[in-house]
Amino acid sequence: MRPVRHLLLLLIVLGIASAAPPDFTPIVPATAIIVAIFLAMMNMFSATVSSPQLDAWAKNELRELIAGVILAALIYGFFVGSTSIIPALTGKSDYMKASQDVLDNLLTNQTTGLDRAFDDIIRAGTRVRAAASYSPSISIPAYWVGIGYTTSPLSGVAPLFSALAASTTGLANSIFLYEGLLFLLKFCATAVPAMLLPISLCIRMIPFTRKTGNTLVAICLAGMVLVPFSVILVGEMNKAINYPQVYLTSSQLDQLDPGAWAMTVAEPFCQNMVIRLILSLNDLMFSLVICLPFLLIPIFGAGIFAVCQPLVQNLVYPILMMVMQAAYDIALGAWIAFAGEGIGYSDRAFDVLVVFLSNVNNAILLSYLDTIIIGIITISGARSISTALGGEWYLAGIQRFV
Repeated sequence: MRPVRHLLLLLIVLGIASAAPPDFTPIVPATAIIVAIFLAMMNMFSATVSSPQLDAWAKNELRELIAGVILAALIYGFFVGSTSIIPALTGKSDYMKASQDVLDNLLTNQTTGLDRAFDDIIRAGTRVRAAASYSPSISIPAYWVGIGYTTSPLSGVAPLFSALAASTTGLANSIFLYEGLLFLLKFCATAVPAMLLPISLCIRMIPFTRKTGNTLVAICLAGMVLVPFSVILVGEMNKAINYPQVYLTSSQLDQLDPGAWAMTVAEPFCQNMVIRLILSLNDLMFSLVICLPFLLIPIFGAGIFAVCQPLVQNLVYPILMMVMQAAYDIALGAWIAFAGEGIGYSDRAFDVLVVFLSNVNNAILLSYLDTIIIGIITISGARSISTALGGEWYLAGIQRFV
């Protein structure tokens, strides 16, 4: 029989999981009826055994049951129904959607949204990292010896990357906070009124768990009312201040791009497939690639190849390599010696990032303040409601967030 029970339990769980979100509201009146029958039986039993204590307990619990039924009617009438009192408290007709819109705006707004800031800070960090790691090298071969020179003219901007990395970490935390609050709002809009609140009211009606039920009812009301109210409140507070503009324009991103003309000159050496192929071949392979097609010429092909191969290997290839190297070295040498790109780029990058990172960090601080305000309002309100209903004042597990 035990495997059959397990199979039936599995089928029930799968059926619940695949169905639409359940509504437990009908169990509230059913629980009230069951508790009323139980208390009536206790009252009759007290008369049978002539126990005044049991009779007093049954009558007291009946009054508490009536109070619980009235509480349930008030909650569903003022806080759950379509004409609830919550829009009057929040000032919004669809308060849940309004609170979610506040968080969506904080995340996705194109000028003040944290998602845009995160995207731009990654773009800026990529450009600063490329500039800091740019290290041109000049090599001048001279027969058996050679002269080499390597420099990093833009490495002075490396400390800016540390500031960008620190701001990225704080910005990610802020995005996680807002995304968590947005998910909490969706949870409070769906699961609390349909599932958790009815269960809490049922627990409150049961005589032996009344205090726990009052505490759970208070937490449910805090999730349904105080969480969206506090989110809308911080949204209005953010509008009242000069909220920072946390984005970079295309022109500012262009200023963070090193864009050195020496880089542009050197691009063909790295991107053009023909030049890359030539530079990757040694003298013998290069001469064979150039001269082997002459073997296809009838009669004279072998003679032409015999003359072409040593000529290309010993004369053409070295001259070609020297010309390419000289052009590359002249461009880099002129840029390093006369352009002064390092100082100019550092100044441009600092001017752009000092304002941008200041605004980003202000937005990060504001997200922490918003979360603290929402937490204080919600948890303090839940404690006050719980105390007023006769529940626990100390909310175990939640108290540490205050």
